[in-house]
Amino acid sequence: MEASHAHSPTLSSSETIMAALLSSVPAVRLPSLVRALGADARRQRGRLAFLLLSPPHFARALARLRSMPLPAKAALLGRVLLRSLLMLLPALSPDGSHHLLRLPTPDLDAALLLVAMCDSYSPAASSASPVDWHALLVDDVVRNALSISGLGGTPWATVAPYLDAAAKCRRFADVVSEDRAVAGVGGDGNKNSVGRGGASHATVLALPTAPGDGTPCAICREEMAPGRGGVCVLRPCGHRFHWPCALRWLARRNTCPCCRAELPAEDALAETRRLWRAVERMAGDSGGCA
Repeated sequence: MEASHAHSPTLSSSETIMAALLSSVPAVRLPSLVRALGADARRQRGRLAFLLLSPPHFARALARLRSMPLPAKAALLGRVLLRSLLMLLPALSPDGSHHLLRLPTPDLDAALLLVAMCDSYSPAASSASPVDWHALLVDDVVRNALSISGLGGTPWATVAPYLDAAAKCRRFADVVSEDRAVAGVGGDGNKNSVGRGGASHATVLALPTAPGDGTPCAICREEMAPGRGGVCVLRPCGHRFHWPCALRWLARRNTCPCCRAELPAEDALAETRRLWRAVERMAGDSGGCA
């Protein structure tokens, strides 16, 4: 495991997240966070219920999930876990623009089924061949809806599922990293890019354009002509580069060429590592990792 990815030996993943939560969310904002999590959970339960009540939509989502190779399923699961982390710790995406907060509907449907299938799976219940996933999920959804967590009677009942999912992020990154290292393949399918990933497409598209200031582009070393466009500004560091140069660079890496400031990554593994490092810094600010 990389040193930058290791966390304090005195704190579990859940404790690290709780320390980060306490350091980043003032007590007066906790009720609004709980309400936001509750509303998000209701939307997800509603969408899952819709899939289970609509045979065509359920069949479409299940077919999409079955068509995915195992690495794609792992990446989808990683995005779901990261979304829980982002929902629980809004400071990780202060403007709410992180690309994982808004999954496209086909991906969301497949992700909801994948998570529900993982939660409901048991060797005894799934011994039949083929497994009747619809009946299995309906039984599990009804049982969970009548639980304390499903009823959402307390703030902790609302927060706990998000904390549990967010705490799995680090384990997910470790497992996927080990599998990729064995295969020798990175997140982009390149055998020379294990553990690395380009910047997220949504982040790159949102980068602002600015006029050149006469300084050389750090990538190609050519001047960014004053008063002319074609220059992009990286966030959050503010360094400027020619757009073509930046696009080529960010397609392979999610760091600034000048200062190594990190941008959100498209690859779930690289983004998990980036966000977990931020969580550990937040937890350290609370004194929990001292």
